[in-house]
Amino acid sequence: MTQARCNYHHGDLRNALIIAAAELIERDGTLEFSMAEAAAKAGVSAAAPYRHFADKEELLRAVRQLAILGLGAEAAKTARNTPVAL
Repeated sequence: MTQARCNYHHGDLRNALIIAAAELIERDGTLEFSMAEAAAKAGVSAAAPYRHFADKEELLRAVRQLAILGLGAEAAKTARNTPVAL
C-alpha cells in the first residue's frame, strides 16, 4: 500500500490537509499554494483534497477557523497566566 493510500485511509485526511495548508502558508508567507501542493505535503494524491473541500477557498476557510481556534486558546492561556493589577 502506498503512503498516499495509507494517509487517506487513516481517517483524518481533512485535518491533515488543513495542517498541510497552514504549514505551507507559514513556510512561504503567502496564500499562493495549490491544492496539489497541499496534497503532496499531506502525502496524498492531487485529487484527494477534493473529497473534503470543493476548492482552495473552502480549504482556506478551514485554515482560518483553525487559526481562530488557536488564537483563542493562546489568548485564554495568556489571560490565565497574567496577574490582574488592582
